[in-house]
Amino acid sequence: MPKPYSSDLRQKVMQAIEMDGLKKNEASQLFDIKHYRKLFFRDSKPC
Repeated sequence: MPKPYSSDLRQKVMQAIEMDGLKKNEASQLFDIKHYRKLFFRDSKPC
């Protein structure tokens, strides 16, 4: 099973969305994330 995304990556993605105004799909492409929802719910506890 693949490792969950790091909390550091989660913070960078949220900053890109909230502060830089990127859409979720744009942030996913920027950070090379295949499935945005898995970024926050992969390890059973949302950030």
